[in-house]
Amino acid sequence: MTYREMLELARATLHPVSLGKFDSSGVVAAVLEGKNGKYYKGVNIDLACGLGFCAERSAAAAMVTDGERTVRRFVCVDEQGKPLPPCGACREFLLQLSPENDRAEFLLEEDPLKTVTLGELMPSRWYTFK
Repeated sequence: MTYREMLELARATLHPVSLGKFDSSGVVAAVLEGKNGKYYKGVNIDLACGLGFCAERSAAAAMVTDGERTVRRFVCVDEQGKPLPPCGACREFLLQLSPENDRAEFLLEEDPLKTVTLGELMPSRWYTFK
């Protein structure tokens, strides 16, 4: 699957739903390619109490459930379908799943296609300091 196909799959996964006055889901969607060659989707769940989670972690959880921990490529989109990078919590989450995830590529821009590795997004990690 190309980045453009992953982008279209992420956009098709968007299903914004209001879960109440302060809660929503499906406003952000993610598709990742695992090292095993499979693709995993996820959406965000935003809850007023702070117990929600990001689309990236939702997709990663599906991957881990399938027995994989390493990401090759990642596409995440906002409600308008525009690519966006992972938040800091998701970056840390993915790095702790597997040290190989520092080589995972994230789509940052659609035209022209621009990617960045997770290692480039997280050059100084907390566990490297003594």
